[in-house]
Amino acid sequence: MPSILAVNNDVPVKTFQELVALAKAQPGKLSYATPGVGTPQHIGGELLKSLAGIDIIHVPYRGALFADVIGGRVPMTFQNMGAILPTVREGKLRGLAVTSLKRSPNIPELPSVAESGYPSFEATSWFALLAPTGTPAPIVSKLHREISKIAAQPDTREKFAQLGLDTVGGSPEELATIIKSDIVKWTKVIKDAGIRADE
Repeated sequence: MPSILAVNNDVPVKTFQELVALAKAQPGKLSYATPGVGTPQHIGGELLKSLAGIDIIHVPYRGALFADVIGGRVPMTFQNMGAILPTVREGKLRGLAVTSLKRSPNIPELPSVAESGYPSFEATSWFALLAPTGTPAPIVSKLHREISKIAAQPDTREKFAQLGLDTVGGSPEELATIIKSDIVKWTKVIKDAGIRADE
């Protein structure tokens, strides 16, 4: 599930690149709302700050609340697609980019941050089915086959899309690689940003 970077409709930018330019022209003046400290959206914002060289202020909320962005008290937000997609589609906020590497089929008109000048940027939440360590390989293989069939069904894909989920598949080995690489990637971002659990 990617997140969407969206701004209040009165913010004078129409594209992600214009937002970065505004942030660079006004260091420390722009803030971004997220569902809380340590959420994928918060950490994604910190990654963006690092890659784009911008100084924006994190405003943590408890959960996917963006009424303050609609009301103009906070100019922008990172929110997971499932929570914010209807608000962007209704025009209550202006979506500028998605945080997946590629455009989301759920809102293909929005470019990704990666295609907007930061090719290494990716900040998504993912969901996977896991089995206990030591589960016999034939059982893992059978579960993988059956779950892949279910996930490929049009009605399943449609239900996931309604939740803001982009359905992807892969092998158990590919999932293990993603988990290992995400631990390394996000540990560095968290340490570099000084994010602590007690914030």
